[in-house]
Amino acid sequence: MSGAGRRGPGLAVFLVLTFGLTWGLEIGLVRGLPRGGPAYMAALVGVMLIPGLCAVIVRVWVEREGFGDAGLRWGRGRHYAGGWLLPVGFGAAAMGLAITLGQAEFDPWMTELMVAIRQRMPAAKIPPFELLRVYFIAGSLTQQVVMNLIPTFGEEFGWRGYLLMRLMPLGTGRALVLSGAIWGVWHAPIILQGHNYPDHPQLGAVLMVGFCVLLGVVLGWLRLASGSVFAATVGHASINGPGSTPLAFMRGRSDITTGVTGLLGQAVMMAFVLVIWRLGAFRGENLAQSGGDDG
Repeated sequence: MSGAGRRGPGLAVFLVLTFGLTWGLEIGLVRGLPRGGPAYMAALVGVMLIPGLCAVIVRVWVEREGFGDAGLRWGRGRHYAGGWLLPVGFGAAAMGLAITLGQAEFDPWMTELMVAIRQRMPAAKIPPFELLRVYFIAGSLTQQVVMNLIPTFGEEFGWRGYLLMRLMPLGTGRALVLSGAIWGVWHAPIILQGHNYPDHPQLGAVLMVGFCVLLGVVLGWLRLASGSVFAATVGHASINGPGSTPLAFMRGRSDITTGVTGLLGQAVMMAFVLVIWRLGAFRGENLAQSGGDDG
C-alpha cells in the first residue's frame, strides 16, 4: 500500500519531530533575538525548513517508501499562475474591505513603512518616493516571491507534500481542514511572541489557526489539482510577499481585522473556497493528487 493510502508511525514521528524541533527553536532561541533583525529573520527561515526536513527523515528512514506521492514534479502548469496571483487578489480585496468598513485608512504614501525605514536606516539615501513606490510594488510581485520560494518549499514539502497526503484516507475535505489546523497550531509559539499579530498575540494565536485552515485549503487545492507541491510553494511564497504588500498602503489598521491574516482577509479566502467548492474544484476527477497528470 502506498504512503498516501495509510497513516502509520511515520505520521506520528513527523508530527513529533516537526513540533519538537520548531517549538524548541522558537522558545529557546528566536524569543531572545531582536525582532526583525538579521539573526531573527535567519532563524525564521530555519524554522520554515523544519517541516520539509522532517518529511525527508520520515520518508527515507521511517517509512522507506520514497517520494512517489510527494508531488516533486511540474504537474499541471496552469495552477502556478493561480498560486502567484490568488494571494495578490486576497490581499487587495482585504484592503478594499478594510477601507470600506472603516477599519483602516488608505495611505498611498506608505507613511508607516517610510517611518520604519527611516528609523532603521537613518543615514540611508532614499530614492524619490514615486520611484520607490513602483519598485516596492514590482519587487513584491517578483523578487519577494522568488526569495520566499526556498523557505516556503521547506514548509510545503512537509505540510502539503507529506502531511496532507497521509491524511487523504479521511477524505479530501477532512484532510485539507485537519492539515491546515495542525499547521496553524504549529505557529503558536512564534505568534504568541508577537509575529503577525503584535498587538493581540493571544487572540492572534487563535486567529492564526483559522487563517491556516483557509489558506491550507487553498494551498492544498493547488497541490492536489496540479499534482505538484511546487504550485503550493508558489502560492505560499506569494502570500508571504505580494499578498501582504497592501498592508503598506493602510494606516490606523488593526492586526485583528486587516490584512490577509486578519478577519477580513479570512472572509475573502472563505468566499473563494466556497466558490471553488461549489464549482466542483474538490471532486476527484479535478484532482491530480499524486501528480500523475502533467496536462
